[in-house]
Amino acid sequence: MHTPFLFFITHYFLRQEMELKTYGFETKEIGEYTYNYRYGETTVSHHLTEYYEEEKETRVVILEKETRKGDNFVRLPQSLWITREGYPPLSTDGALQQVGEHQSTLYFAGMPTVQSEEHIRIFDTAMRQELKELDLNYDQLSTPIKTGQLFKNCTIDGFVYTKKGTHDGALLEVLQDKALRSYTKVLASQPQRCPVELWTEMIMGPQADFEYHLFKQWGFEVPLSAQRAFFTMMMGPRTSYLKSNEELERLHSIAHLTQA
Repeated sequence: MHTPFLFFITHYFLRQEMELKTYGFETKEIGEYTYNYRYGETTVSHHLTEYYEEEKETRVVILEKETRKGDNFVRLPQSLWITREGYPPLSTDGALQQVGEHQSTLYFAGMPTVQSEEHIRIFDTAMRQELKELDLNYDQLSTPIKTGQLFKNCTIDGFVYTKKGTHDGALLEVLQDKALRSYTKVLASQPQRCPVELWTEMIMGPQADFEYHLFKQWGFEVPLSAQRAFFTMMMGPRTSYLKSNEELERLHSIAHLTQA
């Protein structure tokens, strides 16, 4: 017998999967991660759902996260990490922030490690039109991304938008929809491989360090190790390969020792 909570969670995940299908992703849910902790007076909760489509080697990770200390918080209602073999990934972040008396709504969408000028052109053209419908100027909003003001040592195409003085969750949903519509047009073009590992290594390394200091500046207590663990769960590699016969032999030895 389902409790109301279980019914809500089941309905929510089915809705997520149905929404992915509206953008052409024929993925199936393969994983769920719940990662919560308290450090000092700060509590952090993460919920990640992972979807995969084997035929097109497409992976989608959906994140819900909240960092809270008293009445201050940074809430991510639904961030995305999408990868497909032969294409740049899509990374999005939508945040509602409350720090002291300051409120803000922030949204970021980008294609890190993009190599193809055609992929850039398609995404830019689509996003330009999508944001024009909201009276937003994509070229202005993309400048901090394209000029490397926000991310270093990695090619990236996309935009960032901040709305100060309010929490506008509805706007985050609209921007997410527009970013997904634009990205699906990229996926409909010819593939070109991207060094995605350059982005994931940067996120799990220097970016985790940077966000440790950022959260500290906002007054939150977030251990660097915990921030790295979160990024690893969201974007890190899902498989590993033994690098030598020596490692293989060691694996067999340990397995033999632990057999009943």
